[in-house]
Amino acid sequence: MRSSKHKSWLLFLFILGSAFAKAQSTTTTITGKIIDEITSEPLMGVAVYISGTSIGVVSGPDGDFSIEYSQEYNSPLVFSFLGYEKKQLADPVSFDTSIIKLSMQENDLEAVVINPDPWDRTTKERLFRETFIGLNSLEHTKILNMSQVRLRFNPETKQLTAWSNNPIRIYNEQLGYLIDYDLVEFELNFRKIPSDSQIQRSYDVEHAYRNYVQTSSYRAGSSFYQDAHDVDITKRKWRRRRNKAFRQSSLNLFRVISRETWEESKFKLFSKGFKVDPEKHIRSKKIVDGYQVAFRNKRYSVKDRSGHQTDFSLSTNYLYIDDYGNNLTSREIRLSGYIAKLGVGGMMPLDYEVIEK
Repeated sequence: MRSSKHKSWLLFLFILGSAFAKAQSTTTTITGKIIDEITSEPLMGVAVYISGTSIGVVSGPDGDFSIEYSQEYNSPLVFSFLGYEKKQLADPVSFDTSIIKLSMQENDLEAVVINPDPWDRTTKERLFRETFIGLNSLEHTKILNMSQVRLRFNPETKQLTAWSNNPIRIYNEQLGYLIDYDLVEFELNFRKIPSDSQIQRSYDVEHAYRNYVQTSSYRAGSSFYQDAHDVDITKRKWRRRRNKAFRQSSLNLFRVISRETWEESKFKLFSKGFKVDPEKHIRSKKIVDGYQVAFRNKRYSVKDRSGHQTDFSLSTNYLYIDDYGNNLTSREIRLSGYIAKLGVGGMMPLDYEVIEK
């Protein structure tokens, strides 16, 4: 009997040791040196960060950097420096980072377009801010370098697009965050309202904004969060505001869906206008570095603890969400309602955890 107990104890130690080793192995220290691709001169002040988080460093006088990277984030390691092309490493752990070469941005001459843009800058800026920052976040969130964001409406595709050579600098006064957002893709889609008029109209009148209705939007990019200089995160005010914002965020919603913590989070699920049991409609299966989530239907609504409603529709019955709540299949789901109107202004860092004290 003693031998049996001894073997059980050894087995427990082995399992515990294996789990501990696995937990430790998920975090890797990544080091290297950043240089100019042409001159090989070291680059000082390069922002090195894990996309979507508040984890980042800046390269030193010799271009050296060192950062702790967790593979559980499923997010690229980004190298961003003013005047240089941004570099992203999808899997930095398996990449040789001893020397990182950045190339200078070339002069970006806009191509000649066949379809002229009929909308003025003021209209396009307003639409971009409302969609990108979010209608519910505009009051306390500002873009600090809006003049660097280029905007174009194409009547042929009925699409407003935006791009920028430099990160979009965002200040969220309510949460005390400075956000650098590298915009990869932004599109705001419209449909044209049919005209009953038989009178031939000029191009600008025919394609004026009033003749279009928004239908959908999509954005993609990498972001880095920093505390604003006047923020003392140890003060209760900032913790309270950020905790509240997190509980209402898309990040928390996807964590709830994947981790199946509906009761603890006080989110309620609705289908066809009726409250339903999440266990009978959504199944989450743990896979490597995340979750595969299966949905019974393709349309649902959720309400948070404050009663805010968000609707979502799916193009497929499956989503893939990583361990931190990052939706890896963002094209497959369309949000509308409260969370959608929060925009980037309501997003939270992937590494955010609620601090109660």
